[in-house]
Amino acid sequence: MNDLLPWLIVAGLIWLAWKIYGGGKKASTSVVVQPVVSSRPQTQPKPQPIVNSPPKEGPQTRHLRNALSFAKTQHRELENKQREHAAWERNYGLAQVHELDKLGGVEFEEYLAGLFRKQGYKAEMTPSTSDYGADLVLVKDGKRIAVQAKRYAGTVGIAAVQEALSGMAYYKCYAAWVVTTGTYTPNAVELAGKSGVRLIGRAELGMMIARRAESSGGAS
Repeated sequence: MNDLLPWLIVAGLIWLAWKIYGGGKKASTSVVVQPVVSSRPQTQPKPQPIVNSPPKEGPQTRHLRNALSFAKTQHRELENKQREHAAWERNYGLAQVHELDKLGGVEFEEYLAGLFRKQGYKAEMTPSTSDYGADLVLVKDGKRIAVQAKRYAGTVGIAAVQEALSGMAYYKCYAAWVVTTGTYTPNAVELAGKSGVRLIGRAELGMMIARRAESSGGAS
């Protein structure tokens, strides 16, 4: 027993040394790696805007678009030409109307008779006295028109409209006109609008004269 005791002590020391130097190193080599968690908030990628590309234009759509553009251009050009022509007629005609200011009453009626004959009307002049409100009676396509002529430099009032209505009734006409080298008062315009009398003023008369001159190849 006494002989085993020294060996037990040596064995115990050997085991203790192994635990300290062998087992401890083995245990220290096993390192548990923890995942690193960042405290910064993770930024999400910004969504990219969706760009819708325009649909491809087919040949029929392109042809239709070009046709519409051409039609609009032609329409604008036609309107411009019409405005230019109307302006020419008005300006040229007004210059001719200025010459009519020199005429007397009967001379003006004779001039109107010739002007309307150029437009395809039959023009009959009424008696210079007791004309019952009409200076001319125009006939076209079986319809008769009573015309009251006023060679005025100023404004024509309501009396001329009333005279034209009287002449229409007396000469059994279907319409009544008033033609003047001047303009009309608001009351005359209002009565004419309600009674259906056509008012031909200085500007429209000028355009009629210009058309006549253009069709005949010169002013007359």
